[in-house]
Amino acid sequence: MKNIRLILIDGDSYTTSVLVDDLKRRGFDNIQTVSNTLDLPAILAHAKPDAVIFNYQSDKPDSLSACTTIKLLAPQAAVIAIVSPGPPLKVVRAWSQQTRCIDSIVEKPLSDENLFKTLTDALNAKVVMQEMQTRTERLSNMVPEAAMTFVDSNVYHDAELFEAAVLFTDVRGSSRLIQQIPPRDFFLRLNQLLSSQGGHVIQHQGSVIKYTGDGLMAIFRGMGRTYLALKCALELARSSDQHELPFGVGVAEGLVLAGLIGDSRRTGQRRQYDVIGATAHLAARLCGLADAGEVVATKSMNVVAKVSSPSPRSIGNVSIRGFDAQIDCVVFKPSIQHSGAA
Repeated sequence: MKNIRLILIDGDSYTTSVLVDDLKRRGFDNIQTVSNTLDLPAILAHAKPDAVIFNYQSDKPDSLSACTTIKLLAPQAAVIAIVSPGPPLKVVRAWSQQTRCIDSIVEKPLSDENLFKTLTDALNAKVVMQEMQTRTERLSNMVPEAAMTFVDSNVYHDAELFEAAVLFTDVRGSSRLIQQIPPRDFFLRLNQLLSSQGGHVIQHQGSVIKYTGDGLMAIFRGMGRTYLALKCALELARSSDQHELPFGVGVAEGLVLAGLIGDSRRTGQRRQYDVIGATAHLAARLCGLADAGEVVATKSMNVVAKVSSPSPRSIGNVSIRGFDAQIDCVVFKPSIQHSGAA
């Protein structure tokens, strides 16, 4: 209990001393008392309490606003209100249900066991909630942002059809490189590369859908998606000499279908968010055509994006595996950004 930080809000000096003595007997040594709720914002600006005990005085109903201040400035703290029975208890319960700013209510007259159990339960609940929040935050970094929309809305069967620009990257000669470089070293270099590429995607308002072993797949949606995707691809290609693993980039635009793959009816079966369709396949094929430091895109994309620097080189109609019609393509070879360049 020595590491637990408590704040006790009570305008009565006698009840304050009684509560402090009881809490210290229970092992709570780090207790800060507040007699005037007007001082609370300044105190919370520096203190990070684990719990706040608020002794509600029925003759000061406006003091309930202190609980709102606590939730705003110390959201991690458990808020426990001590309240007299009768009308005051009804007022506090109604206010708590409306604002959700009180975690537990203890009814007077107090017993040592009742207050201690409520405080302990509230602290344990906060620990569990914080662990769940930390786990959720970690998991959210492992799935595409777009997938969270499906999870949050409980949409498990429907897929979404929309227009998007799709970008793929892929390391050139990875099979050869992984035999020449120790596995751990290769992993570190690959992780550094893909982390940097993911950063570029986010900077250009795109979303990383997945890492494909030695590359990534990203999509760009909404207005300006064509320009943003091509701009991102060029920035990636310019940065290629800053990494030890060479890679190419492919970009295409068109309809895609996004959704969760896997059977939700089977307990324990893993599900995965993915973006599929001919556009995604085309972008992957174009990436396969790109040499290290190059971007291969459809000519129709650049007609919309109007990128003239670096100057695109037309490679004409190209036969793409899996596509009946040839695709008119262009290649960009951006000037390399040498390390330390302005």
